[in-house]
Amino acid sequence: MLDKRTMPSNNLSDGFKVLMKLRPNEITDEKRPAFYLQRPKILTIYSCRHDSISNDVHLPYFKKPTSYPLDLNEGFDQFIFRKNKKFRLRKVEKFIIENEENILQPDAQTPSGSGQTQNNSKRKVILCQRGVLTDIMQTPYHLNASHSNNKTFCVTKYCGVFHMQDSETRTDFTQKDTYHQKFMQLCFSDDPNREPETDKPIDDNNIIVCIIKTSVKEFDLIYSAEIAGIVSDRKIENTHNMEEINKLRFILTKQLNTNGTMGDYLNHRKCLRWWLQAYLAKTSEVCIGLRDGNGIVRTPVQIKRAEDIVKNRKWKPHVCIRFLHSVLKLVEKTMVHVDCPYTVYEFMYDSITRCIKFKVHAGKTDLSFLSDDYIRKCKQSASH
Repeated sequence: MLDKRTMPSNNLSDGFKVLMKLRPNEITDEKRPAFYLQRPKILTIYSCRHDSISNDVHLPYFKKPTSYPLDLNEGFDQFIFRKNKKFRLRKVEKFIIENEENILQPDAQTPSGSGQTQNNSKRKVILCQRGVLTDIMQTPYHLNASHSNNKTFCVTKYCGVFHMQDSETRTDFTQKDTYHQKFMQLCFSDDPNREPETDKPIDDNNIIVCIIKTSVKEFDLIYSAEIAGIVSDRKIENTHNMEEINKLRFILTKQLNTNGTMGDYLNHRKCLRWWLQAYLAKTSEVCIGLRDGNGIVRTPVQIKRAEDIVKNRKWKPHVCIRFLHSVLKLVEKTMVHVDCPYTVYEFMYDSITRCIKFKVHAGKTDLSFLSDDYIRKCKQSASH
């Protein structure tokens, strides 16, 4: 799957080193042993407004649109685009800092302040964003040479814990980039007994995020994931009872440009990402709006169960999960001797050369992303 034999000895001109060449036939070989993710579990929910992260959460309630067409361009002149943030792990950091359990050392056997305890234990902890996991997991089916298939993520290893975040710094937003949030506004209400308020300005910096845990083989994954809302005819007053929260029916919304064609749109390459996002966020349903090139949804939205999206597709979930495990093992091996809260390893899948490559940014740089408060928490966890 990941071929070392073709690894060149020289560095690339961009400062990256080729780590592995990918062999497509092996990556997508469905006969290889299947890997599975433990069913994701929600650990907590946060409401995020710009730089503020709060435990005071009011869940949105899904209301299926009944009047068409839906114009996704409405309100564009008041739309507030998301600000790119360097510190995208803040939600996960907050959860770790405030949690009384020593989550960073799941099976520590002997006290150590050097980070060696975690390195010697069987369980490996990964703290990240759902987006990083999704980017990695879709790679086996997005191998073709295209800049849109290139994916980059940054990793810092400290006290034996791997911290991963994407390196996206996009600023070239267009009107089409607002369609997703507008479609969400048309589908969700603050109250299950009221219709959505569709004339309010949309601020893409106001989101609801779950902290979720799953595992694959020896890796424990704790990550943040944005959610859209729930299907419920009753108002959920207590969002701190995680046993009840995990029983809720979560739903996400997606819109797709059909370009005038109405075939099986679930074969579109985006649908793999939809399923990955839904599964990783413990979301059971997807509301899909099919729009034209002008941002108009003319036909009724369709509700699909996430488990049905998987059926009869060219892509297979266990192939995606197996590749994720392979990449995590690769990261672990590459960073085996690293223990620094500031050093960043930049990993990239290069679809042009079909390889995984990496670059080291040693010490404190502009790419360093762990907060001082979190670094202190790591030191405390490692010393217990």
